[in-house]
Amino acid sequence: MRVVVDNSKGAEAQFVANLREALSVAGFDVEVREPSPKALYDTAVHFVVEGVSVRVPEELGRHELQAVAAAVRDAEARRNERRRARAVPIYQGETSRVLAWVDIFASDTL
Repeated sequence: MRVVVDNSKGAEAQFVANLREALSVAGFDVEVREPSPKALYDTAVHFVVEGVSVRVPEELGRHELQAVAAAVRDAEARRNERRRARAVPIYQGETSRVLAWVDIFASDTL
């Protein structure tokens, strides 16, 4: 099953690499969207949401969603301790519908 690690806003590169690896190990085909140079230097933007998100297919089942969340937690666990951990949203496809917010501190409640 294919998932997208959406890094179009420019998250920490090592975290994105860890997330891609964790999702691959979990059996997903992973596409990474790299940040746009315009997104990093657009001075007309007054508010920028930082971080990375994961986009999953609409037909994703509960078991697969739990596997994606576990991979996110695994990548978060290997994150540089000096960085503040942020929750990672899992979106349904290309929509703005968040299926879950995943952080390292939450238990598996999906």
